[in-house]
Amino acid sequence: MKKTIILAAAALALSAGAAMAQGMARPDANGDGKVTLAEFKASRVAMMMRADANRDGKLSKAEMEAASAKRAEAGGKGGKGGGMGGGGRMFGMLDANKDGFLTASEIEKMVERRFSRMDVNGDGSLTAAEMQAGRKGPMGGQGGGGL
Repeated sequence: MKKTIILAAAALALSAGAAMAQGMARPDANGDGKVTLAEFKASRVAMMMRADANRDGKLSKAEMEAASAKRAEAGGKGGKGGGMGGGGRMFGMLDANKDGFLTASEIEKMVERRFSRMDVNGDGSLTAAEMQAGRKGPMGGQGGGGL
């Protein structure tokens, strides 16, 4: 009887932990249930750099638009215009040196600002609730959890 109760409690604890981590499975690299700035930057920069089709270490507007179109075809976020589509305004905002390409450091600066907006309690890490709140609204709302 004690074994059954212990096993059931362990299974419940594991499933609760998995459910909490599920909302931030990608960015929470160490699985501690919160996302630090370093984890957030690493996951978001890696996500954006996946669009680097020619693997030259920078993103062109065409590469971002192609990645966005591919996501839109798959039923995800993106498409022409705003958002991560790079269709002008967002790409222009991220391209700090106006050279027509986005580098990892340019993306990191945007990700740092987004992290600050999402970290509403200012503790230096994001909880699942803060990540979820950051996904609401245009371009990820409060903090843009979509990126």
